[in-house]
Amino acid sequence: KLESPKDIILPDGTIVTLNSDTKLFYPKQFEGNSREVKISGEAFFNVTPNPDKPFIINAGNTQIKVLGTSFNVYAYPGSQTVEVIVETGKVQVLNPTQTIQNTENEVFLDPGDKATFFKKEKVLTKNKNDDPNYNAWKTYNLVFEESKLSYVFQVLEKTYHVEIQTDDPEIENLMLVAEFNNKPINFVLDVIRLTFNLELSIENDRYILKNSNL
Repeated sequence: KLESPKDIILPDGTIVTLNSDTKLFYPKQFEGNSREVKISGEAFFNVTPNPDKPFIINAGNTQIKVLGTSFNVYAYPGSQTVEVIVETGKVQVLNPTQTIQNTENEVFLDPGDKATFFKKEKVLTKNKNDDPNYNAWKTYNLVFEESKLSYVFQVLEKTYHVEIQTDDPEIENLMLVAEFNNKPINFVLDVIRLTFNLELSIENDRYILKNSNL
């Protein structure tokens, strides 16, 4: 059985789904003319609409402002970036540390847009989100369209909180076309093993894939 991420309901009815190792700080009641929270880690927000009280998230030197929308925030302390991907509604991402001329100090995101804040460079960028698996940690729905196994392994490690190793760099260059809906990690890796004629061994939470013809 797959472990469901933790849902938290905030005082205004906003639902926040937390990934592992994530901390969310919020008041018992939202006072004043805004709803302000702080996050360290990754979470999916489904914000209750309230035009009179913007919802503000402080995440790793960036500030995210919304009225009512759903979006994913990636802001782990050890990561070099903070990422915001919008599913519905409109989101404003602010760069309070903006010091370099000609760099964005705010971006507005529509559904399908992604903002990336590079912590070291203090630069904020806006692009289209091209990763269909950005919230697989929440949904366990995986889509791989001509994807290198190196990318597949990254997604699986993040989604299932496991470690995947190979003994051959060529394995990571193999291309996978597959979709998985709510399947456990053993099932997914078994499909990969059979597809590419590999050997799979398991040690604790570490999965090792090898070429079977070596």
